[in-house]
Amino acid sequence: MSKLFSIGELLIDFQSVGTGGLKETKQFIKNAGGAPANVCVQAVKLGQKAVYLTKVGNDGFGDFLIETLKNEGVDVTFISKSDKYDTSLAFVSFKDGGEREFSFYRKAAADLHFTEEDFKDVEFTAGDILEFGSVALKTEQAKAAHKALIERAEKSGAVICFDPNLRFNLWESKTELKAVVNEFSAYADVIKVGCDELEFLTGLPAEDAVKTCFKGKLKMLLVTDGGKGAKLYLADGRKFICNGYKVKTVDTTGAGDSFFGGIIAQIMQEKLVPATLVNGTTDYKKILDFACKCGAYTTAGYGAIPAMGNKDNIDKAVK
Repeated sequence: MSKLFSIGELLIDFQSVGTGGLKETKQFIKNAGGAPANVCVQAVKLGQKAVYLTKVGNDGFGDFLIETLKNEGVDVTFISKSDKYDTSLAFVSFKDGGEREFSFYRKAAADLHFTEEDFKDVEFTAGDILEFGSVALKTEQAKAAHKALIERAEKSGAVICFDPNLRFNLWESKTELKAVVNEFSAYADVIKVGCDELEFLTGLPAEDAVKTCFKGKLKMLLVTDGGKGAKLYLADGRKFICNGYKVKTVDTTGAGDSFFGGIIAQIMQEKLVPATLVNGTTDYKKILDFACKCGAYTTAGYGAIPAMGNKDNIDKAVK
């Protein structure tokens, strides 16, 4: 059976109790977070095998994160602990409608300082997935570790999936962030991006920007637009649309990750590899619709991982 390997940040989300800004919030609830980790958990909940690749601090927060992923069924063999660097923290407050305000504490984050050596024993096979985002691409050694894994995954016939997941307040400049994202986008077979992110990265309206994306190895582009749904574009010019699903949204944390986890789980279920990602038999509309259901379901609960569903409860709850 193929596996999903996700690499990137793993952090504590301290989420506010009640609504309001970070300034006004007095209480927070601790949850595991980090976009690639969320993707891993969603894929597992949908019946796939997943492995997480990262580093945490040698502290209680790191222990909590490892234990949380392990309890969700994620393989944590390649999560190491650092005595030198800390576990990442994020404080999140909620506004009415589920929108969020973030404050990150990760200047000395362990997940910015893993190396290629940490993952030397990772083995890929054809049909596996390697998924990553931009948050852990801040240091040269972390970028080198990503590139080494991408190269090995490509040689093994794995599908490379990238979610830029832009977090402007984690970078010294937007120019630096754009350069890193554009560099790593060139390695991807599948990219998931928000329509506003796509406009930022290309300087074009989203619909026009799509045409500029299929110049390299990219085969599938997923463009999300919050509650308005998402679009799936293929390298052969086909386009599929889902207008989203209506739920009572309380927290949008992890919605995009659940969506991407839903896409990846179905790619694995269909046994698609880079050469067959674009074909004449796969029901791409069905794949897109179910992924949108995954994202919608997660917004109806607080937190990312605690709010995610499996196929049965997603299908029952989201119509």
